Formats: sequence, C-alpha cells, structure tokens
Amino acid sequence: METQKKLPPLKRRRLWPVAVGGLLLLAVVLLVTLAAYNPRSYAPLIPENPQQVSPYLTHTLGPDFYNNVQMDEPFELIVEQAGLNDIFSRYPWPFVDDGISVYTPMISISPQQTVLMAQVDFKGLSTILSVYGSPCLDSEGMMNLNIQSVYLGALPITPLARSLAKQYVLEHFNLNDPIEAVNLAFVTNQPFDPVVQIAGHTARITELNIEPARARLVLKPIKR
Repeated sequence: METQKKLPPLKRRRLWPVAVGGLLLLAVVLLVTLAAYNPRSYAPLIPENPQQVSPYLTHTLGPDFYNNVQMDEPFELIVEQAGLNDIFSRYPWPFVDDGISVYTPMISISPQQTVLMAQVDFKGLSTILSVYGSPCLDSEGMMNLNIQSVYLGALPITPLARSLAKQYVLEHFNLNDPIEAVNLAFVTNQPFDPVVQIAGHTARITELNIEPARARLVLKPIKR
C-alpha cells in the first residue's frame, strides 16, 4: 500500500503566503465585481430641455400645494414618481465633492418598498448606489423613512453608509436650522416632524399612503 508523500516543512511554509495571497486577491476581485454591478432597473430620466425648470413642479405639484394651502383646511396632495424623477433630472448633475461624483438619481415608489438609486464614480470605479426604505408616519404623526438597506452595486454597505452619511451631515449642515437638521434624521433613521414649506406657506403631512408609482399625502396648513 502506497503512502502519501508529505511536503517538507520548509516548502509548506513557503506555500502559505501564496495561498493566503491568492485568497485575498480572490476576495478583492469578488468585492470589486459586486461593487461594480449595475442594476438594470437604474434608468434615470433624460429630459429634452434639462435647463428648463420641471413642468411637473411649476404646473402641477407647486400649484396644487399653493392653491390648497391657502384654504386653511386639510387637503390631499398626490406626488407622482414620474414627476419626482423629472424634477431630479433637471439638477445640474453630476454633484462633485471630495473626489466623488454623483449622477442623476431616480426613485421607484411601491407599497412594498421605495428605492432611490444614483450612479456614483470614485477613483475610476463607477457603480450604482441604491437606498431601500419604507416611509411611514408613526402613531405620533412623525415621519420615518425606515431606511432598511444600502447597496453599492450588489454589495451591502448599510452600516458603513449610515456612518459616512452621518459624518457628512454633521460636518456640512447647520443643525441649528430646523430644515437642515432633518438631514440628520434621514441618515440616522430617526423620526422627524414632516413639515413642508413652499413659497412662504407651511403645512404638516398628517397622512401618507404609498401606492404604485405615487404617494398620496394629506396635509394640514400651519398658520405662521
């Protein structure tokens, strides 16, 4: 009966660095592949006249809010997914900060989950950042985005994304400003008062119903 030949101890020690290096290289390739994955669902709107203010904002959403808020009674406001994507598409993208470029975002709204996606470029790597949430109002009327997960391509980065986003908000936003302070609630997944202010008029969201491709809101005007 033949016995298996064993490698001398010196050769075994030399093979360990090669094996570990190979595993590390494989892990890096896997991470880069996952991070570089681009979901087919990311298809941002390309407007015909990107310099023009969104017609949805000026002819639909804005007038609906402005005309109803002056009545001093609760009113319904429907926010369409297509309209939001039209508004997003007209910002002068990309947004560039500290070597990171963020391109046109898009939003997908459904009763099960709302997804915000955007292309992100950093040091030659181009990928899609996807944020999954389920916005709702709690029993006290506070809004919570319920951000459940964050992906870079197909790579889950939820804890890292929350930490980096919180740090960015603390460094770049004035938390003494009630409006800017809401950004901290966004990234820390904390509830906040859902107050909307447009053209000098203020209202609070008192009901939120998510439907396919749109959100149905009930707002109550606030007198200043």
